[in-house]
Amino acid sequence: MRKSEEYRLNAINCLTVAEGSTEPATKAALIAQARSWFALATQAERNSETDLVYETPPPPAQHPITQQQQQQQIQPQNKEKC
Repeated sequence: MRKSEEYRLNAINCLTVAEGSTEPATKAALIAQARSWFALATQAERNSETDLVYETPPPPAQHPITQQQQQQQIQPQNKEKC
């Protein structure tokens, strides 16, 4: 069963229970929940029609260090402590 069908069945179940409820707050909550299930069903259908493919971008190009850059690097100094 597709997710959209499952969500629609959940919505129908909420409406069925709401019909049998005599408590107005409970009935309103179940109807609101049914609307949410129907919205999920619609979104699931849209998502199933979308073909997205994610490709990892290539790593950034590594530039070789030039001789001048190597000379500019600070060299650690060896200092002896007394």
